[in-house]
Amino acid sequence: MFRRAIPLLFGCIFLVSCEYFSSTNSASQNADQQLDTIIDLAKVDVYPIFYDCEDYSEESDQKECFEASLSKRLSELLNKNDLKVKKVVNDTTYINLFIDNKGKASVVSINSPQNVKEQLPQLDSIIENSVDSLQKIKPAVKRGILVNSQYKLAIIIKTI
Repeated sequence: MFRRAIPLLFGCIFLVSCEYFSSTNSASQNADQQLDTIIDLAKVDVYPIFYDCEDYSEESDQKECFEASLSKRLSELLNKNDLKVKKVVNDTTYINLFIDNKGKASVVSINSPQNVKEQLPQLDSIIENSVDSLQKIKPAVKRGILVNSQYKLAIIIKTI
């Protein structure tokens, strides 16, 4: 009987030791998976772009094209309005712009100094209408998924 117990004991030890090594390997795989799933949500892989900026092959060129096109289009839309002030204005208004995963731009908030609010009370609605009238934007991409993104823009307001 003792002769049968020894092989059985070695068999049990062998099975337990194999499982021990297997779980260590599994733990390292879990660590690799955890490292792989850490995502920096503050950055996107591909910035949003206007469809006419797609011709640029480099992402940095596409980003520059988007920023220049956005500034130009907003400037054109804002300049169409006949804004009149009583005092000299030389200040900066900040816009928090949200671009959803479908490419629709909208204003989250507008931060204007008090003198701009007093001199140009209609500025907020003009900015919102200008952003709403922008053409559709190709949204930002993160890991192959279209994502929402938010940007802060500065509008310098100067009387001429």
